[in-house]
Amino acid sequence: MIARTTLLMFLPLIAVFALTRKRRLAAVIGMGMFSLILSAVYLLLHAPDVAITEAAIGAALVTFIYVLAIRKTGRLVIVGDEALGLLEREGDRITGLEQEILAGFAHHLGLDLVVHFLPREEVEEALLRGEADIAAGGIVHVDAEDRLLKTQGHLPTGLFHLTRKDAAEPKQAQETEWIYFSDVLEAIRAQEKGAYTLDLARFIAVSRLDLSGYAVERLSGSFSYTFLLPPDREELHKRLNAHLDHLRQNGELDEMIRRYFS
Repeated sequence: MIARTTLLMFLPLIAVFALTRKRRLAAVIGMGMFSLILSAVYLLLHAPDVAITEAAIGAALVTFIYVLAIRKTGRLVIVGDEALGLLEREGDRITGLEQEILAGFAHHLGLDLVVHFLPREEVEEALLRGEADIAAGGIVHVDAEDRLLKTQGHLPTGLFHLTRKDAAEPKQAQETEWIYFSDVLEAIRAQEKGAYTLDLARFIAVSRLDLSGYAVERLSGSFSYTFLLPPDREELHKRLNAHLDHLRQNGELDEMIRRYFS
């Protein structure tokens, strides 16, 4: 009698726990615990057949199905190329201003942040194919396709054009298609022939190399970094803009910028 009463008292507490979780996985675990305790109550009420059914269906099968369902919906998938101070790998960690912004946004949505690094040329196609939710990694608003949704700028930047025409041709081919920014770094380090337009974060990275053989021109105009979203994700776009507004208004965005670029 005491055990049954105790378990019955736990049921509303577990239900409240499951209903108030932001993270879907925690809510599913709460639902599974609710079913498991309920099956114990049925057993104490001398209904073992109902208890077994509740444990097998409610606690095991339904929980398993929900876990499979949220494997994708419980994630916020980000794609982008590395950019110094914005989105970069440090050992096993991913750091940078944009990573911190998006990690906070994912937490606000109750989702897990997943970052995939792709060549800049493939980032927008990944969005259009529905393989990612947001594109990041030092994307300048003027470089983005018009059919994609762009957030408000979160950091001003500049564009720099580097040109070298007198160096030797690359060894493997007359023309090289630069895949990742790291390839550009290697090409400039080797003083290979080529022309590149770089945003400020990437220009800071290459400026550590010998640029004496390159003509450097800063392009005129006002530019800023932005996030990109697929054209059918208007609600997510609206919420990300609201998150950026919140960070800007309470001073958190300025503090983040100082941490990475001061």
